[in-house]
Amino acid sequence: MLDGFKSQAATFVADQDQALYINLVFSIILAISVLGPMLYFAWKYRASNVKKEEIENIVHHTGLEITWTLIPTIMMFVLFYYGYSSMKVLRTMPDVDKSTVIKVEGSKWKWRYEYPANANGFIHKLGGAYTKAVIDENGKVIKEGTMGKSALYVPVDTNIILHMTAPLDDVIHSFFVPAFRMKEDVVPGRVTKQWFKAQELGEYEVECAEYCGTDHSYMYSRIVVLPKDKYEAWFNSNEDTPKGNYGTSGDAVLQQHGCKSCHAINEDKILVGPSLKTRRLTKEQVVDVIKNGQDKLGYAMGAMPAGMATGADVDTIATYVAGGMKGTQPASFEACAGCHGADGKGQYGTAPSLVSYDVDLLRNVLKHGKKGMIGKMPEFPYVTDKEVTAIAEYLNKTND
Repeated sequence: MLDGFKSQAATFVADQDQALYINLVFSIILAISVLGPMLYFAWKYRASNVKKEEIENIVHHTGLEITWTLIPTIMMFVLFYYGYSSMKVLRTMPDVDKSTVIKVEGSKWKWRYEYPANANGFIHKLGGAYTKAVIDENGKVIKEGTMGKSALYVPVDTNIILHMTAPLDDVIHSFFVPAFRMKEDVVPGRVTKQWFKAQELGEYEVECAEYCGTDHSYMYSRIVVLPKDKYEAWFNSNEDTPKGNYGTSGDAVLQQHGCKSCHAINEDKILVGPSLKTRRLTKEQVVDVIKNGQDKLGYAMGAMPAGMATGADVDTIATYVAGGMKGTQPASFEACAGCHGADGKGQYGTAPSLVSYDVDLLRNVLKHGKKGMIGKMPEFPYVTDKEVTAIAEYLNKTND
């Protein structure tokens, strides 16, 4: 059960709420004290109700002028005091040595969290994309959406400092926790900081408050506040979450890390990136790589230069590779076999496989990013080796 607007959910909630309520009360008082007399005098001194000689000698009233100047000034200073006090609490960072510092990355369309190393040297890396609900044509929810690993786990009554950023090639996001009255922009290439101390156990929604593209409305996460002993037991373990390891089926991992936002899995169509339904490479992709070269991708062979084949050989090689390397191998493939092997399966991790989504290929692409014919795929350093293996098995099984 998510807790929305508890008054004591985090340290500075009460201060901000008090400032808001005072602002609301003063606004109502000012509205009544200004609009009330204005309407009254407009009615009392309407043209049809007074004679000119009754009002022409009214010049000013010192007492009234002092009153309507002094009272709003006092109210303004009261509002300033409460606003400044709550902002000071919000913006004064606690001592780092007495706090837990967690890195937050916002990217289309997910939140990721990286904790400091525990006693075993293990670093918890959580977060990912929200799994969308499945809805039929009549609007009935067939399957509820799930958070998966997309949650930030913190201990109760502990200062938490967030260091937040976004990839350089991403857009601005905003980390918004309504229950904590906390919102901070997450800017590409910059580190913004925010802190909180959760005072009540529970689960609290995290939303993106800055429109960031197609799946902005699905950029959910949550903060889960745990008892200190339960948090410490999990933090010093190698478990994915306090509830145990997250499911690692290939389909779940692809959804969890937002792959399906950019890649079609069961359709031959381009979204942000190419479809993964085809075998390893389409003809168009092969042609693009031969003509334009390819990034290093972390392989020992280094970057592939452009123009390894020319003329009709480009089309011949592309057709052969995209067809799963079946039938008679064209002589022109010798230009590829030197690095990728005669069977196209790569050579001892030196160069990527051309026929399957092997673990080395996926690990290198996710770790280093990849230049493609559509654009540059960013790095995904949070994907674990176990998840890479699950993705490779799933894609190769799906595309058999």
